[in-house]
Amino acid sequence: MYTTVKSLNNNLVLVTDEHQEELILFGKGIGFKKKKGDAITSDLIVKIYQMKGSQPVSILDEISPEVLSVTGKIIQLGEEGLNQKLSSTILISLADHLQFAIERNQMNTQLSENTLQWEIKFLYYKEFELGKKALELVKEELGIDLPEAEASFIALHFVNAQDDQESKNETLLIAKITKSMVKIIQSLFNVSLNKESINYSRFVTHIRYFMNRQLHNKVEAKQSDGKLYLIIQEQYQKSYACALMIRELLKKEYNLVISDDEMIYLIIHIERVVSEAK
Repeated sequence: MYTTVKSLNNNLVLVTDEHQEELILFGKGIGFKKKKGDAITSDLIVKIYQMKGSQPVSILDEISPEVLSVTGKIIQLGEEGLNQKLSSTILISLADHLQFAIERNQMNTQLSENTLQWEIKFLYYKEFELGKKALELVKEELGIDLPEAEASFIALHFVNAQDDQESKNETLLIAKITKSMVKIIQSLFNVSLNKESINYSRFVTHIRYFMNRQLHNKVEAKQSDGKLYLIIQEQYQKSYACALMIRELLKKEYNLVISDDEMIYLIIHIERVVSEAK
């Protein structure tokens, strides 16, 4: 049994449970004509959202009922697209972000460039595509056309809300390291990588999973193929030199170690994206 604190809109209501914990309940018509103190039974509930410890309840006063409503639909879109349940804390964090983005848009204030936008787009391709669909939903529901750059921010909310994925700090760290790697490659070879290409997408996906293994100590100890490593060094000498620079960067800046086996894959990916750019 839940007790109503405040109806947020027809489908969302702020409540307290038997432990006096504040929750947000989602369900069709669950908030219709609900007043403070009204009881809500479990049969009306479709989803339960939690408040983060750092989030004051007063934040809800700054988010319009319409934004909360469209945020709920975006979360449903994300769960269906990712085929998994998202964290119960995503509602307020995403709604707060959208409210701020909409207010900036209405004041014609330009969004600060997301310097990791390209890396996010390819590291988290599925989440980014869902972010674009979320923008379409915002336009459809609220008549507000947010810039595509917002899709990468929404993608990050989806990534962070996946229980089995890396934390927000890890997500941003992976994107930052990817950007540093790309900068080294472009500088050494004096090329501009095609970030729309399949080879680039494969390259950043490889980095993402490599970084996840490193950060979560899932690196397998196995016999490296020394002969193949020597062949790759000889065949792709400049890409090998580039990979050495990246290896040194990761060791010096992040205390991460690239094994010889990982170096083989890295060299091949570098060779592919550079050849394509040339």
